[in-house]
Amino acid sequence: MPEPKQHSLPLSLLALLGVALAGVSASSSPSASSAANSDEVELICHTSKPAECYPKIFQPTSEFQVVHPDQDLPTGLHVRLNIYTGQKEAKINVPDEAVDSSLEGLPVDTSIVIVDPQEDSLGSEEQGQPLKPPKNAPVYDPDGKIKEPRKETAESQEEGSAFYKSLTILKKGLDVDQALEMLEEISHDIYYGLKIAEDYDTVRELFCLANSPSVFTSQGTAPEKDLTRSRLAALTISSAVQNNPKALAEISKHWTAGLQQDTCTKSKSQSPGSEPLQISTFRLLPSSSSSSSVPASLTKARISAISGLLKSPSIRQSFLSANGMDLLLQVLLDTPATSQAQGEGWEKVRRQAGHLILDNFLDEDMGAVLGEWPDAVRDVQASDKECASRAKSQGDEKEGQGQGDCWDWHAKQLAERYKKEGKGGKGHWSWELWNRLKEQRKNASSNKKNKGGKKDEL
Repeated sequence: MPEPKQHSLPLSLLALLGVALAGVSASSSPSASSAANSDEVELICHTSKPAECYPKIFQPTSEFQVVHPDQDLPTGLHVRLNIYTGQKEAKINVPDEAVDSSLEGLPVDTSIVIVDPQEDSLGSEEQGQPLKPPKNAPVYDPDGKIKEPRKETAESQEEGSAFYKSLTILKKGLDVDQALEMLEEISHDIYYGLKIAEDYDTVRELFCLANSPSVFTSQGTAPEKDLTRSRLAALTISSAVQNNPKALAEISKHWTAGLQQDTCTKSKSQSPGSEPLQISTFRLLPSSSSSSSVPASLTKARISAISGLLKSPSIRQSFLSANGMDLLLQVLLDTPATSQAQGEGWEKVRRQAGHLILDNFLDEDMGAVLGEWPDAVRDVQASDKECASRAKSQGDEKEGQGQGDCWDWHAKQLAERYKKEGKGGKGHWSWELWNRLKEQRKNASSNKKNKGGKKDEL
């Protein structure tokens, strides 16, 4: 059987056939591609004219085209702002594209030019001169006007009536307990807090009740009635001045006008004491000669009231003059022999006392006025050896009062004690207290040396 023969086309015929197929493909591809793209491209049309529609996604070409504000612009394009039309334009980016010959040689500057306006066009405030208020303008009040709460409901009307009734009851010494409960509850309101502070007789009664002598002089625990009244009065004072600078200013006026010298002899609801309020207000614990005990809740309320009052410069100076820092040290060192619950309460008292010192004397970020305490002249510190010796003596470890010259040593010991117990360290209030005290002590010593140097020069 004869084998089949294989035939091959000439090379010239193959080449001619390939060119023909390529031409057919090239002629049919654009129409198919455009048809497919027209089906997939999402258009944006603001009018009914199809000619004014444009793709939602910008379709770049080799020439700059206007980019409409609501078009999505793909990344990697060459985008420019036409300075003549103010329109954004874009095209396909060509990294090696030649620069327009007309732009060659021109300097390139990316700095910002600020044009100073003429002095005649500036207002008096812009020229550094304060604007003059118009005639008959009200006096500027940085704290703003405190408006009375609206009495749109029966409940709000009843609240306002009960408030003023409680003020009258307190000043006349009638149903003091009920009045105190009402005032303590409503004193958080900035308006009613101000009304409490504006009335001298009300403020005096609150101070006398908060600093009842029976709390610190009774044998054993004071009567429950006196402890409750003292706590509620202290909380009312604290709430009235909290974030209420106008109320604090009113109490400061009363303080300098004679309240600090008052011994509560005219009090309707409290027996008079032997100490003026400038002393008894800052007492936190019974003296060493007294056997009375004060609950942690009362001491905490009194510290809260004192902390708010110390925002007043005049009351703060009275506090320092009354050795208030020694009284706070007594709270930090004293550990009453009480139940576990009471012990936890006293731990909160110590923390609150530490924050009082930080917020008012050591931490400027919290509004403290630096430089008032510690004072390099008045608060000279004893040596660590001397302070350690005192701490070993009987009863001296519990009695912080009168140890102002060992303040630094006690603060250090307190911070180290909490750290050993696993409670302290960086971020704990005792650590903050000790480190900020060291910093302020160093600053006070530097200021003292600078003042001494200036005197020597004179």
